[in-house]
Amino acid sequence: MKIFYTLLLAASSFCSIAQTTLIRNVNIVDVQKGILVKNRDVLVEANTIKWIGNATKNIPLVSQVIDASGRFLIPGLWDMHTHIWNAETAFPLLIANGVTGIRGMFESMQNVESWRKKYQKDLPAPQLFVAGPIVDGPKPTWPGSVSVKTKEEGLAAVDSLKNKLKVDFIKVYSGLSSENYFAIAAACKKQQIVFAGHVPNEVTVLEAAKAGQKSQEHLNGFAELASDSAAYIFDYIKGKIKNPDFAVRSNRKALIFRNYNEKKLKNFLTQIKKTDTWICPTLTVLKGVASLKDTALLRDPRMEYMGVYTRNSWDYQKDFRFKSFSDKDFEDMQKDYLLKLTITKYIHQAGIPILAGTDFPNPHCYIGFGLHDELALLVKAGLTNAEALKTATINPAIYLQISKKEGTIAVGKFANMVLLNRNPLEDIQNTRTIEMVFVNGKAYTKEDLERMLAQVKKMMASATTKPIDAGFGMHAD
Repeated sequence: MKIFYTLLLAASSFCSIAQTTLIRNVNIVDVQKGILVKNRDVLVEANTIKWIGNATKNIPLVSQVIDASGRFLIPGLWDMHTHIWNAETAFPLLIANGVTGIRGMFESMQNVESWRKKYQKDLPAPQLFVAGPIVDGPKPTWPGSVSVKTKEEGLAAVDSLKNKLKVDFIKVYSGLSSENYFAIAAACKKQQIVFAGHVPNEVTVLEAAKAGQKSQEHLNGFAELASDSAAYIFDYIKGKIKNPDFAVRSNRKALIFRNYNEKKLKNFLTQIKKTDTWICPTLTVLKGVASLKDTALLRDPRMEYMGVYTRNSWDYQKDFRFKSFSDKDFEDMQKDYLLKLTITKYIHQAGIPILAGTDFPNPHCYIGFGLHDELALLVKAGLTNAEALKTATINPAIYLQISKKEGTIAVGKFANMVLLNRNPLEDIQNTRTIEMVFVNGKAYTKEDLERMLAQVKKMMASATTKPIDAGFGMHAD
């Protein structure tokens, strides 16, 4: 069906900006119930959905009318695990893929404030919820992290990040000692700020959930705790046991795989369900990292949007995390990825809420495009199409406590929406069939979105070997 306009107002570089827009005869995807509400009209005024009804109602004169017959309207999508290196290229890629909100897991707050001033006022940009610097142990993995050696330093880090840098939440990381981690957890509770991120190596996922960690990333620690050798593994991690064989990565993995106990997993998942913890599996990055030696993936056409710096960074021989990996290590990573697909299924069956996140721009996590990959992987893990769609719409809104204004197509909600040509409830891959994206009520047509993509591709074709505006967090996960 052809989209038409009764009046075009004030053209920007990408699209017409209408004060009021009427979307006619659209099928609304109710993401909460997982059903279609067919053939409705949606009136958008400024940045808000003002009315939803049917064609029999008299509508006042509007600036823009869109015939959406046969199409499907979903809320704007969220990627809940991201790292922005270069807003000038990342934001168009996100918007062109219907991603109207992100949770940034390691960015420079100076850059974030600059982006908010520059983009969200005049140019299309996703909503930003960001952590700023990572809080890690005495030997941080990433430059720019906050190093915590003592409980006092942990308390000071929380105070500084919340009250000076004004971060939206605290991100904890793998290298924190259990003692310092629990001190940080207590400080976050006292200061009333959310903390999320990696479950530290010395802490179990159940302990983290009980300590109040709002979200856990990458499924780190689930297979370890589900192992019949869990007590031994954690004693080794904490240095209570010396085992030279465990210095060999594949030996540790072999023990975890060999003694994985599904019954034990299900038991502690029922306990996690009683807490307020959410899980962000980031299956996209798990699959991407496990596939690093598959050179055929470098021919993915989406590589054109990633730039020479990112392409080079996806060479495992240049990445300090993976350059020492043997063929056996990569085989283990494939096993680990497949096991985590299964664990994701049981997390979902236990009723623990899931968030869709990609961890771009880590290997084979394509900015914007990757969110659709993540939804497909969640379906592969065992979620229905409707359940997967919730992880990128209403679930993020509830998690971020903005569900009064985000996450569903309803009167009074912000008009961040995506118009699709095909029904995502029939096939989650249909979230890729984007015809139009609404950002704060402004409509961006398919031609506008293609123009955004073309501009990014052009920029990347002439890019240098270094990212722009990167700050820190260059490969962080």
